[in-house]
Amino acid sequence: MLQAVGDVREGFICPQCHQDMSTMEMLQVHFQDIHMKQSSSTVKGLFSFAKQKIKSVQDNFTNIPNEQTNNYAQYFSSDQNDSSSKPQQIGYIRSYTDRFKKERKAQHDQISIETTRLLLRIEKLISTGENIPKNANTKERRKYEQDIVEWIDDTKVTLCPSCAKSFSLSRRKHHCRLDGFVICDPCSRFLLFSKARYLIEPSTSSLPNGLSLQHSNSLTSLNSTTADDSACKDRTNNEDYLRICLSCQKVLQRRYDQICFKNTQRDEVFVCYEKIVEAKKILDEIHPTYSTMIESLLIGDTKYQIVDAQKLYRQLSTCYDKIDSTSKYISKLADSCLNIDEDDTQSIIRYSALCRNMRMYAIHVLQNFAISTRRVPSEDDVKRAREERKRLIEERIESERAAKAELASRIPLTDSPAVKKKEVSGWRPTIDRNLLVQAQELNPLVQQVYQVTEYIRQAQIAGRLDEVESLKLNLKELEQALNNAQQQENVSTFDS
Repeated sequence: MLQAVGDVREGFICPQCHQDMSTMEMLQVHFQDIHMKQSSSTVKGLFSFAKQKIKSVQDNFTNIPNEQTNNYAQYFSSDQNDSSSKPQQIGYIRSYTDRFKKERKAQHDQISIETTRLLLRIEKLISTGENIPKNANTKERRKYEQDIVEWIDDTKVTLCPSCAKSFSLSRRKHHCRLDGFVICDPCSRFLLFSKARYLIEPSTSSLPNGLSLQHSNSLTSLNSTTADDSACKDRTNNEDYLRICLSCQKVLQRRYDQICFKNTQRDEVFVCYEKIVEAKKILDEIHPTYSTMIESLLIGDTKYQIVDAQKLYRQLSTCYDKIDSTSKYISKLADSCLNIDEDDTQSIIRYSALCRNMRMYAIHVLQNFAISTRRVPSEDDVKRAREERKRLIEERIESERAAKAELASRIPLTDSPAVKKKEVSGWRPTIDRNLLVQAQELNPLVQQVYQVTEYIRQAQIAGRLDEVESLKLNLKELEQALNNAQQQENVSTFDS
């Protein structure tokens, strides 16, 4: 019987009968004589023997009501409803995108500062003038270079920082003209003045000897801009140069790659795609204004005219045609693949898929705008909409007049001799007849303002403070409603 998990035994114990053997030899003899003679001589017997052992271990773990064994029993559970067999849900996640952007921005800023510093030093070192010494005069030139860039004391440097080799008679010390570090001759490069001017102002200067700056399969190295020792020494008599280290060459190489990338001729498919993006941007700007204009015309508003809507519709149609024709041309480029080698099948497949995806994107854009774009209504439709709007305004005015007359009939006349005053308990405000006569031809809202104002005056005389506060709130709401009505009336008058 298998012992409980909580019972720990040490020694040379048989894995089946759990008998304690004193030595390894006795355990081997015991296992071979007793247990190996069971039905395990064949492969089938070995599998059945293994199944029995696994089943016995599983039963032992699941049958023992021990808290420790229950933790192991979950791994032998075959229940389909067991929570451990269900797919695990995604827990809490953390995004490092912002941190990555922050680190990348800091790194790019450092590279930009370093590049700018080197370019400023190069500009000072290659400047020409009467008082600036040439490379031929070594002492004066070195003094001029040390005034611009501080050189490190070469007596304190025993190893080259690039190759970590000791300086000797055969490995002399040299100073980088851009950062002042001490380097050996194999770890230094020569930057010609003409190439340095190109790095500073690529638009105004050009590389001599017809050197092209176009990208190939392997990017053009700055070695074409910085010459080797032998080549530069041959050209020392013809052109000045600067000795730089490998780290400065790496920074200038990055600058050179950026210039080459900007001057590289782009593929035609990308130029066409930029035209599609530009046309879509114009659509996004014009389409909301056009939709608002059509809505205004259809409700009979006179803020816009049909001519304005037709002008915007022509602009939208031009953008539609530009997107459609350009995307069709891109789909034709998928069949030609002019700039790709015929043997490069993978590049051809990717290029064709890219062109087809651009065409599908253009179709999707056109469909979305076509669904949400309505045609310009005709003059008859606009005329009918405006007549309907005019009819509704007249009906509203007529209803306001009827409401005003009904209000006048319901207001009691306090100073009329025909009306007999009733004795009532309490207090209530009344309105003067003269005020009613003056307000009969006014807007109903104006009449109510006058009435509430008179009620407030009477309530203040009577000492009804609660009524005064309530009436002031009503007066404030009436004034707000009156202002809104006047603004709408002014807009309608301006449109007509």
